[in-house]
Amino acid sequence: MSFDIFLSCMNNDGAQTFKRQVAQEVLGRGAVNEASALYNVEYPDGSGSSVIGEEDEDIDGLMFNHSGGDTFFERLWELADRTGSIIFWPGEDTPVAVTRPDMLQHIPRDDEGRPMDPQFVVKNGKELQEVIYETS
Repeated sequence: MSFDIFLSCMNNDGAQTFKRQVAQEVLGRGAVNEASALYNVEYPDGSGSSVIGEEDEDIDGLMFNHSGGDTFFERLWELADRTGSIIFWPGEDTPVAVTRPDMLQHIPRDDEGRPMDPQFVVKNGKELQEVIYETS
């Protein structure tokens, strides 16, 4: 996919952060070049993504572009789950996915109090991949 996929660490009080090391650990695990996992991650199964984010130790989100493949989506799902992040992408309205139902309350709302929509709870990377393909 050549469009952007966003991961944003959230809670009811707004943006939160997670440690850069967590992103490096999750995205780098099994990568062809673990050291470059926060810039351009590629896995032996041919999956991967360009990764755009802050250079700071504390990260509030990442953007992924030219993304695809089973391993990449499993790692993206795991990163969202471990960091309490939401995942969203362009589509009709603004589709958003979370990894567990208790995260639905953290989906950002617009000025009129409406949350991003449609909303999906995905149990793994395969479900995340499917919902992104279906709604983009």
